[in-house]
Amino acid sequence: MGKTIDISAHLTNERPTLKLSEDKVYKVNDRKSTMILINQKMKESDMNDIEEIDKVLKALLGEKAVKEIDELDPPFSFYQKILTGCLAAVTGEELDTIEGRFQEE
Repeated sequence: MGKTIDISAHLTNERPTLKLSEDKVYKVNDRKSTMILINQKMKESDMNDIEEIDKVLKALLGEKAVKEIDELDPPFSFYQKILTGCLAAVTGEELDTIEGRFQEE
């Protein structure tokens, strides 16, 4: 009989969250179907374009969350930080790692 690798203790169906403040915590959609969509969008789009970032954030956080964020009228850098935070949440990587990748590009 072959060796069994048990990963069951490492698997969870809970979605990661992104915390912007004490009262602003959002679940991040990390499902495979969403990640395929996001991956395609990021390959085809300019991620310095706020409309493209909005589309990605809507897929990751939902329309309601993006509307709440828009109502804060934040600077563009805020949106970029939210996007990198979402990507860190869905990949399980550290925020600094994701930010470093964006700076290299």
